[in-house]
Amino acid sequence: MSRRFLLLDANIVAGYYLPRSLHSKQASDRIKEIFDSVRSGKSDFLLYVPNFCIAEVFSVFMKHTYGSWNHHVRKKRTIDTRVYDSLVKQFQADIHNCKFLTQYELSRYHILGINHVAPIDHYFQLSRRRGPRSQKRRIAPAGTFDHLIISMGIYLTHLHGEENVIVISTDDRMLNILTKCKAGLPPHTVKKLKLNRNITLTGKAFSPEIFPRFLNLKNCSVNNLANHLGEWPLQIGKVPANYRWTKN
Repeated sequence: MSRRFLLLDANIVAGYYLPRSLHSKQASDRIKEIFDSVRSGKSDFLLYVPNFCIAEVFSVFMKHTYGSWNHHVRKKRTIDTRVYDSLVKQFQADIHNCKFLTQYELSRYHILGINHVAPIDHYFQLSRRRGPRSQKRRIAPAGTFDHLIISMGIYLTHLHGEENVIVISTDDRMLNILTKCKAGLPPHTVKKLKLNRNITLTGKAFSPEIFPRFLNLKNCSVNNLANHLGEWPLQIGKVPANYRWTKN
């Protein structure tokens, strides 16, 4: 089996070290299994984290330490600053010199690549309304960081092949874009959104094949996990000591 290259969103990475931040026990359990399998040497996935997602992970730790007013934190209360220090120390050790996580630097190719992504996000209403129909809810597009993660995935797919690159997240909005792009668009929509000019901008024509595969760890099926990662559950050996804060 070819090596798999996993592109990790910030919510997944933060949720490994601080599961209370992820809002999905299933996703937290699944990313732990992936990380433990790699740490123990039973899986050889290369774990990429975009450099701006590294900043987001540190910010999540800070929010849960100092953001007592924040609605994400208020009910659970803040974590002790000693816990914060230990989380930061472990995360810093894991990203230092690509010891465990590989920092993926943003480049001009990734910025150009959002021409494949942003028009689809802004044209289609991919986010679902939540709540009663009588209550108007704002439908918001994904953020620019989400567009850049997908663009980074496009570039990795160019380097390693469509079957070998997988975006890992729990962000419905971002993964809805990937779902739409992987399904393909009618020629008239491609023309309307000026996606046919991307061959000049990026060197790649718009098509479903340029986009990476993806997994939503909070709700994807076991069969999907096995199909994308080669097997599920993953094999896990003796995991070296590492720090996580698993309490609520």
